[in-house]
Amino acid sequence: MRSILLALAFPVMLAAAAPAQALEPFRIYDRFADRTIDPARWQDNERIRVIKGGEIQLMQRTWGLGGSDFGTLPMNWVASLANPQDITALKARITVNAFETNACPTNPAIGDARARIFGTFFNVSTPTPGSMVNDVIAQVRLYRTSNSTDPAGLMRVQGILSICTTADCISAATVGNFVDLGTAMVGTPVTVSMQWDKPGKTFYFGREGFPTGTVAYSESDASPPSFANRYLSARVTVPSCLSAPRVSATVDALFDNVFVNQSAAP
Repeated sequence: MRSILLALAFPVMLAAAAPAQALEPFRIYDRFADRTIDPARWQDNERIRVIKGGEIQLMQRTWGLGGSDFGTLPMNWVASLANPQDITALKARITVNAFETNACPTNPAIGDARARIFGTFFNVSTPTPGSMVNDVIAQVRLYRTSNSTDPAGLMRVQGILSICTTADCISAATVGNFVDLGTAMVGTPVTVSMQWDKPGKTFYFGREGFPTGTVAYSESDASPPSFANRYLSARVTVPSCLSAPRVSATVDALFDNVFVNQSAAP
């Protein structure tokens, strides 16, 4: 009886072992020896949001899409302030440690990188749920485009008031003129601010050591924005690239000494 059981068991063991012989062998996928994440191997981009050395660091490196030679991929990486509806003024010290902007040779779109303070303050019409159309946004940004002819490492500092014209606010109409707040080099701390004077229908944009600039508006500010927010932001815009290698954009910035209007302070 024992010999019969062994004979029956042996074919079963062979059948169980057979699939293992058909499996493919392992092959290395990524040793992470490169300086950046390889977009051919990973779908995700690089992100950092962490307190480091008494400052908050916001860093992102984003790769553009590879399926077209048209358009751009905008990506925002933020630290959002609580109770944004109470904040009418925002100030912060920004130090851009590094940035990178690239153009796609087969796509005329312009890329950019920016570090900024940002907020949506009101809607000039009737807010549409889920859409930022007609939301009014204000920002002060340290900014550089992929086609800039400025010296290496230099960024423009600008205050801007805009009205969103698309649901995601990728497109917006500028109110008045940009407020020119000079330039800044990588590694140099810059303290910037913005304040909303609602009774006076005016936004004030500032930078320490520079005259304050203003932008007035005539539109109704009676309605709240569809999306109320105030945040510190590292943002990039990356051209798509199909007929040439994909390109990336990077911004790595530190934010410190964040102030808000007195009544909104915790």
